[in-house]
Amino acid sequence: MILNKTWNESAYNEIYLVDTNSVCQFMAFDVTAGLAETRSIFAKIVEKLGHIDVLINGVGICEERDFDLIISTNLMGTINTTLVAYDHMDKSKGGRGGVIVSIASVAALTPFVILPIYSATKGGILTFTRALAALKPKTGITLSTICPGPTETSQWTRMNSSICKEIDFKGYARGRKHTLQSPAECAINIVKAIKTNENGATWMCDLGQLKLVEIKNFWTPPCGKGQCCETAEQRNNTPCGSVERQETKQNQDGKPNQDQEEGLQNKTTEKG
Repeated sequence: MILNKTWNESAYNEIYLVDTNSVCQFMAFDVTAGLAETRSIFAKIVEKLGHIDVLINGVGICEERDFDLIISTNLMGTINTTLVAYDHMDKSKGGRGGVIVSIASVAALTPFVILPIYSATKGGILTFTRALAALKPKTGITLSTICPGPTETSQWTRMNSSICKEIDFKGYARGRKHTLQSPAECAINIVKAIKTNENGATWMCDLGQLKLVEIKNFWTPPCGKGQCCETAEQRNNTPCGSVERQETKQNQDGKPNQDQEEGLQNKTTEKG
């Protein structure tokens, strides 16, 4: 099922050439319509298909001069479709589980200086996806993010910046060692990434290559006995923020400070 404002005949023909047995259905949908309309559309899809197994969030524009449009399209649109599909898939709510893949951008990994709003929306998609992925043991839903590099699409002709009058990002990108990747190269790598079914993964598709990106955590949320800790597999039977997570803070000389040592000693004594 393809959701878009208008039917794209050429895109359908390309899909059919790849697989003549494919059954492609279309439903008109404006991703900026809001949460209520998104729920209505997805309810119709479930009524028609019975369930939702996979959602791919592929919408995206790069027109920064309309702040509201780019944010509602890139970020809020992705959040709304994800949350609505999430409710239908969630095993804890009677769903079958599923897969949600969101297309972000390399700008989510390293922001484009001349495209700060675009970069912010794509960075938001990445963080949002990683947060929900932590709940897979409870929901049965695998989430991942794809970050394509500059790709030869029509988006280049509609690109504009909120801080620059003129933008020649395409010319800049062509100055790299390799030319822009083709949509076909990017699509092949996106399919490869999806097939890995690796929950919480962040993939970079650039210059025709696929790379798994390691996103480091620099802070541990002190959620105590919150819902994210209800599943033993998530935290190895240990609540977030517990000293037992072996994540003791260190002072400048690399050793636990006095308060931390006393806390560890007390914890050991209690266990004994």
